[in-house]
Amino acid sequence: MGSTVVVLLFLIIGSQGNTSVTYHSLYQDAVGAYNQGRWFECYTWLTNALRDFHNYREEAAHCWLECQSKRGAVSLIDIDASNFLQPQYLDMASAKSECFHKCKVGKFPDRKELADEEAYVIDQRFEDRTVYDYLQLCAYKSEKFEDAMSAAHTYLAAHPGHDYMTSNVNFYRGLPEAQESHFYDREQLQFKTLFSKAVESYGQEDWLGAIRYMEESLQQYYGEVQKCLALCNAPLEPARLDRLLKMVSSAQTESDRKRILLGHWLQILECKENCRTKLDLFENGGYLKEHYNYLQFSYYKIDDIKRAAGCTGTYLYINPTDDTALSNKDYYSSRHQVIASDFNPRNDAVKYITEKTKDVTLLQITQHMLTQHSALKTSKQSHEHHHDDTMSPVPPEIFGQRTSAFLQELEEYSARIGVTELGNSETLFGNHRIAVDDIINDDQCEKLMHLALVGAANGHLFKRTESQASSPTDSEKFDGLTVSQAAEMARQGLVPTELAQLFLEVSEAGRAFLEKYLNLKITLMFQHTELLCRTALDKEQSDSRKIRQLDRSDNCFIQPDGSCLKRPSMQKYRDFTGLLYLNGDFEGGEFYFAHKNMSEQVALRPKCGRFVGFESDDDHGVRPVTSGRRCALATLYTFNPANQELEHAEAHTVLRSISTVRASVVTSHDFQSLLDRRGAHVSLTEDDLSGAQRFAVDSFLTENQCHQLMKLANEGAVEGDGYRDAKGSPHTKHEMFEGLTVQRAAELAAEYKVTSDAVKLYLSVSEDVMEMSRLFLTPNTPLYFSYTHLVCRTALNDKNLDRTDLSHPIHSDNCIIQPDNSCKRVRPAYTERDFSAILYLNDNFNGGDFFFTHQNMTVQSSLKPKCGRVVAFNASQYHGVRPVLAGQRCAVALWFTLDRDFEEPGHPAAWNVLRQLDSRAFGPDEHPHAEL
Repeated sequence: MGSTVVVLLFLIIGSQGNTSVTYHSLYQDAVGAYNQGRWFECYTWLTNALRDFHNYREEAAHCWLECQSKRGAVSLIDIDASNFLQPQYLDMASAKSECFHKCKVGKFPDRKELADEEAYVIDQRFEDRTVYDYLQLCAYKSEKFEDAMSAAHTYLAAHPGHDYMTSNVNFYRGLPEAQESHFYDREQLQFKTLFSKAVESYGQEDWLGAIRYMEESLQQYYGEVQKCLALCNAPLEPARLDRLLKMVSSAQTESDRKRILLGHWLQILECKENCRTKLDLFENGGYLKEHYNYLQFSYYKIDDIKRAAGCTGTYLYINPTDDTALSNKDYYSSRHQVIASDFNPRNDAVKYITEKTKDVTLLQITQHMLTQHSALKTSKQSHEHHHDDTMSPVPPEIFGQRTSAFLQELEEYSARIGVTELGNSETLFGNHRIAVDDIINDDQCEKLMHLALVGAANGHLFKRTESQASSPTDSEKFDGLTVSQAAEMARQGLVPTELAQLFLEVSEAGRAFLEKYLNLKITLMFQHTELLCRTALDKEQSDSRKIRQLDRSDNCFIQPDGSCLKRPSMQKYRDFTGLLYLNGDFEGGEFYFAHKNMSEQVALRPKCGRFVGFESDDDHGVRPVTSGRRCALATLYTFNPANQELEHAEAHTVLRSISTVRASVVTSHDFQSLLDRRGAHVSLTEDDLSGAQRFAVDSFLTENQCHQLMKLANEGAVEGDGYRDAKGSPHTKHEMFEGLTVQRAAELAAEYKVTSDAVKLYLSVSEDVMEMSRLFLTPNTPLYFSYTHLVCRTALNDKNLDRTDLSHPIHSDNCIIQPDNSCKRVRPAYTERDFSAILYLNDNFNGGDFFFTHQNMTVQSSLKPKCGRVVAFNASQYHGVRPVLAGQRCAVALWFTLDRDFEEPGHPAAWNVLRQLDSRAFGPDEHPHAEL
């Protein structure tokens, strides 16, 4: 025991400051220790891994920035559309790469790096903070409670609402050792902290403090952006650049050479775009705009008019059409004799916007040229099927040798991730074939099956060529879902974000394993990824031996003589195929490899977690599914960067924006201030309600306020109000429906039939609900009332408890549900409505639960009304109300629009105040400052 501790301490101390020990190797050791329950070793390796990760990235960024400023090494942003594909770029890139290598070796002389594909996977674990998931448990088990608390909080900050991490944080808060200071985000960048302090100082009218923190935050922000952009030069690291140069030199045509360079540029430019997106506190560059807006008003308050004008000019440089900023400019010009040059934008902002504009332009050009090259290549190949130029250009060496050392390493890797080999090239009768089990577990299979089911309900159908646009047989239905479609469904709130994220992670797990197993010396990239399901229809199979999907190759058409004609379109660029099965509870549907004469060679039965990988030109097929539903994750891979799909990057961007925006909103100053003023709190998150763009808040009203509004409803509501010729309820004969609009409430107050205080409460609480909804659902866009209705539903017979109808049937608030469950946003639907909210006033009734549904009408989540509870959501989401079985259920129903032309006339428009005060200077919230 004593010797083990000594060895462990030696390794711990030895790893600190040892440049040959990397965060990659430390992470691998830590995960190994975690799996074996060696908690203190896990804690120690992860702590050191995080230290090395941050140190290495800091030093690497410094090296790139240093090389960027040196003579002879040209920065990527100095390249433009006229020369970025020319040979001189590669000369510049080589010089920069050599400079970086010298700088890096000087800082890390003995550093031993992993292969690119392994390093990439581990890098993702640090980027998505998975490392903190491991650390929080290892620290807790090692009784390092403070580290466990901060690690759990750090992971949760990146994954708000995460199920078991939320529980873990609550558990840690209950420990005797817990202090509030222990729960902090260890990855929180300093500029975000400074910005929060600045906003706090601004709210307290500490103008000098606001200026100090804002200016410091801004400089920190620009510095972080530069470091992040510098790290996007990773494709120029010597090993990766050498691989690029080999690919370019092996290209057989100028078109192929350009395509390879475009793929290289795509990696760099998308990385840069991601940097600016993830570092911005708001969407669409909102951080800079808000920053200079706060600054201009703070400088105004200390009578530093020239700096206020400069910040106003900078704000207008970023957003030239902003009415408030233009009004401020007029105010400063007319009142303080500010000259035109005082409005010149700041140099740092000009540099930032100029660089960003150039990068965005290059990215658009790159994407356009990739599309053009693809179209030209397709056109050419349709006339020259025999030409070998259709092959993806690859370097001479693709596969590493399968030495005994590699096989031992592969065995350890497989054991570490828990997979077992089922078949290989020898038993599956073909080169580079592999079948393994347990790539994913039963829970993951079940979740992906559910995602596929929701995708099918939303009309996502598998499509290929025109001849394959429908199911190849009349006995099965064939549907599919891509990663970007899944991410978009998450954005629309149709599926939980975690399901779309799981889709991405599982596809990456299959890719990483295949790359490792094949010992590839070149990166395997996604060319197409789709979640595919085949469902047997209720018909007898006319021929039980009928082939469901004809013998085929994934990159060519099999000819009668057994030869393979390369496919048109992007399919000809496929090099490998991976099939990850999600279930086995169906009949038929076996996968098989085929001989050239079309006869079956070897068959495999699908089951959850079974993965089959093979070269895309291997002939294969699927036996008919005779009963049930068969689902699999089908992935096609390419070696050529120019042919990789963009959907993975798009999906990552969408999912990251969902979590980033929601996290920033819930913790934002304005959102929290509104809740604090109301004494309210977020009670149900998007994850709780199983969809994006929805949330619930409790305690928005006091009991007395709820009683006030219910009294107003009972004194002024009209039977069937809001529905033409409605008597009782427009939806059910078992209830009475009554409603009161804001216009009628005001008229009744003028006639002294209801109290003006109750009407004021009705109006003010409606405005607060709209502002809260705006801050959460669409924080960068104005929101307007579309319709406001104080409504009550009353059961007509309290004894009728066996009702099967609904108080309000399943519907969407802005479209008409079709027979196939899709929804058309056409009239007579209220197509202008974008968001909805309901403020409940009581719970002393039976039934009446509100619920969301999937698009296939199955219940997704539900909640019970009570005084002061608000639920807000995207108006397109399907929802309904269960029958009110006894008593009266009252609520304020609100609908909001992004289109001011449809603003409800009964509400005073808060924004008109700003337009009427055109001679005033305003702060960022665009409300008038009375003291001016």
